[in-house]
Amino acid sequence: MDNQRNRLMGTVRYFFHLQAKRMHRTISDWGIHPLVVYIGLPILFVAGAIALFIRTPYAPWIYAGIAALALLQWCGVERQRFLRQVFDRQTYWRIRLLENVLLMMPFAAFLLYKGEWWFAVGLLVLAAVAVPVRIGNTGGKTLPTPFSGKPFEFTIGFRASVGMLLLAYLLLVIGIYVNNENLSIATIVLMVLVCANYYGWSEPVLYAWIYALTPRVFLGMKIKTAFRQVSLLLLPMVVVAAIGFSGSWLALLIVLVVGYGYLALAVLAKYAAFPGSVNIPQGIFMALSLMLPPLLLVSIPYFYHKAMANMATVIRPR
Repeated sequence: MDNQRNRLMGTVRYFFHLQAKRMHRTISDWGIHPLVVYIGLPILFVAGAIALFIRTPYAPWIYAGIAALALLQWCGVERQRFLRQVFDRQTYWRIRLLENVLLMMPFAAFLLYKGEWWFAVGLLVLAAVAVPVRIGNTGGKTLPTPFSGKPFEFTIGFRASVGMLLLAYLLLVIGIYVNNENLSIATIVLMVLVCANYYGWSEPVLYAWIYALTPRVFLGMKIKTAFRQVSLLLLPMVVVAAIGFSGSWLALLIVLVVGYGYLALAVLAKYAAFPGSVNIPQGIFMALSLMLPPLLLVSIPYFYHKAMANMATVIRPR
């Protein structure tokens, strides 16, 4: 029994050691000294969180939403299928639980520092609940969506996050029922964050190459499509929140402007890194733009020019 337990713990330690080495090498491949990231990232994480809590009363909800979206990154069906193939059942469950808890710990620690005990405990519970969650096509029946026939991001994203979307609607109703304006408006932010996460993965190059468009027209099409589709999800929430809290129209307007701005940023960041994925420095820049919305005036033009230059190598009018 002791040998089996030691072998299990040794396998788990090796897995996390291997992940740390991969991360170290990836950072080095970007031309950044790993110490810069290891020291700078925690500082930026804390500074961004402090700025968020200073600027908005919805901070605990937004912060918890960001943590939940980060957790979803570990729930991809392909990744979990790979882990199941490599490890036995007991090792698999232990690795999934540990990686979820480790990811949530920085968020929970800061929430405890701010006295938000319920949010901190909720994130740790979410880490455990999310262990069996698998996001992606598992081979079952296809869930109908209101986005059929459109570019794939919202179709796939909607099916992968339908539980989170239903939770956002439920929290909106609860917020109105208990007369909590902050909670209701924060659910709109949560909805935008979930939808922005749909652009966290890149399609095969062929999916973009088939468009005989200039990069400017292509990016404009993608942003307009994202705006139309997110509006299908947001419009009911905005109408209900406006009726329930008629005196908060200005706050709703500001949240919508920032939300659409951040969604545009997510689209541009995706194609600035296409066909790869957004790297850590770019991800930090995006997170800071969410926590400090005036930064969108800088980050959107920055990623737009990067996306224009990058997509010029992929698509062109024919």
